[in-house]
Amino acid sequence: MEKKRVLPGEQLSTEEEFEPGPNTYADDGNVYSASLGTVSVDSRHKSIDVESDRKLNTLKPGTVVYGSVFLVKESSVIVSLRQCPDKEDRRVISQGNAMLPVRNVSRDYVKSLRDNFRIGDLVKAKVSRASPLGIDLSTVDNDLGVIKAFCSKCRKPLHLFGHSLRCLSCGSREQRKLSSEYLLK
Repeated sequence: MEKKRVLPGEQLSTEEEFEPGPNTYADDGNVYSASLGTVSVDSRHKSIDVESDRKLNTLKPGTVVYGSVFLVKESSVIVSLRQCPDKEDRRVISQGNAMLPVRNVSRDYVKSLRDNFRIGDLVKAKVSRASPLGIDLSTVDNDLGVIKAFCSKCRKPLHLFGHSLRCLSCGSREQRKLSSEYLLK
């Protein structure tokens, strides 16, 4: 097969013909190019990819992401994802939001998610599941959780004193599911 140059968003095949490979994505049963490059077809493994100078990676389970809490519900927290920290390995964030289910917050019993997260908190999390339906996160590990929190009364940054957070402006004390890498100590 001759090498064909493609643009981002150009349809390459259907998912019935080929599995999407690097620098491609699937949408509504079709496989599209995610970057400028040359199409490469692997007939043996039934996969198609785009060879590019700049490699794009999708979010996979185990990928560490950062985001801010957008919404806190009874059974889950919605996190607005930000750019991944590793500048050498930039990840494509296909959706702006991800879900942190209550079962993935901590190894301990979680009585209320509002005691662990508040709107605006900056969170370090790990992707536990990535599918076309959405992205699930986890903060179970010690280095995952809130890395910067803001006072629920005056919105000033909260500082860590022992195991609790305190606002230096209004004196409010609050709890969160903290990362061991909390920024303001």
